[in-house]
Formats: sequence, C-alpha cells, structure tokens
Amino acid sequence: MKIVFLTANWMEAQLVVGLLEGSGLKPCLLDAELSRMNAFYTTAVGNIKVAVPEHQFEDAMTILRDYRGRQGLDPNYGSPSAFG
Repeated sequence: MKIVFLTANWMEAQLVVGLLEGSGLKPCLLDAELSRMNAFYTTAVGNIKVAVPEHQFEDAMTILRDYRGRQGLDPNYGSPSAFG
C-alpha cells in the first residue's frame, strides 16, 4: 500500500476514499479510527492516511490532482509528497 492523501479531517478522508472507489480503485484508510476516538490523536499519528495498492498509486494521484484542479483548488493539497 502507498499513501496518496493525508488529512486531519475524518470526513475529508471519507470523501477522498469515495472519489477513488468511484474511479474503480481500492483505497483504504489508515489511522482513521484512532482519530475518531480522540481528535487530538490525529496529529500524534501523523494524520489520517488514504492508501491504495502500489500499482494504483499513479492513477490515484492523477485522479486527486484532476479533481482538485477542476474545483479551482490547490491540486497538491493533501499530497504526501508535500510533507517530504
């Protein structure tokens, strides 16, 4: 699995998962349940992560960039590469 999106917002993570699933990919959430138990844990574990199988990584990144670009938003928002 490879991480394609990071967020501190559980609902935003769910929206990203829905977008990727709707595009035929198989995403999963990492560290989401811990953050729902206590929101302060979210930053402690490095945010909620959306991951996809490695062979779907490039497709997922393209889908996310295209979607955000069409919405007039920063296409790199939430990208794990933005965090080094």
